[in-house]
Amino acid sequence: MKVKALILAILLFASFVFPYESTKKLSLPSQGIEKLEIDCAAGFLKVYGIEGLAKIEVTAEIIVKGKKARDEEEFVRENIELSLEKRGNKAVLISRFKQSFPYISFRTKVINLTVNVPKNINLRIDDSSGSMRVEDINGQLDIEDSSGDIYIADIKGNVDIDDSSGDIEAIAISGYLSIDDGSGGIDVKSVGGDVSIDDGSGSIHVNNIGGNVTVSDGSGSINIDGVEKDVIIRDDGSGGVKIRNVKGNIRK
Repeated sequence: MKVKALILAILLFASFVFPYESTKKLSLPSQGIEKLEIDCAAGFLKVYGIEGLAKIEVTAEIIVKGKKARDEEEFVRENIELSLEKRGNKAVLISRFKQSFPYISFRTKVINLTVNVPKNINLRIDDSSGSMRVEDINGQLDIEDSSGDIYIADIKGNVDIDDSSGDIEAIAISGYLSIDDGSGGIDVKSVGGDVSIDDGSGSIHVNNIGGNVTVSDGSGSINIDGVEKDVIIRDDGSGGVKIRNVKGNIRK
């Protein structure tokens, strides 16, 4: 009897410990849509521009650890907000949990998003936490992020990033790049336009820039190499500064 009771207890405990996982797919024709706005909570976000794609495709991976999911359809319907809809000339993707769960402390509660979009679309992303990756976009990119690493590459338009914490890597930006960052390392390579960085803390590496470079840094090293125009260091806080191969003026 004790053995049976122990097995039953283990099974009941495991039903709460094992993660709930579900994958949902959303799609929306992109005709008439100029901009995609993404409002997402915890979980990774990956956005890829696809040449010739005529719709927006979203794959959402929902993972919850610490709750027993008896009816996954009911669970998703009651506790998760996941939608993709057209509003005028823009599309809006929302991915988040509607409410907190007062009776259970979750060890994991995330919605991981993979989004395929037409390359010519403009993007605005508001992300609370989790890593982010955006590649191959011909339009403008505007990011507001609370925490998590950011990687962007092959963006033809201008890029604005407002980030609280996490490393930032930006490669192959044709327009200008503006970064306002609280903390975390910054690595910028191959930008056609101007680069502006306002950073609280963390090392900064900037290479191969076609315009001006302006940096204001609270703490951390600054390394700049290869600038076609001017370099302006408004504040270097603490940390070493190395500047090389600048065709314009250097002002500190």
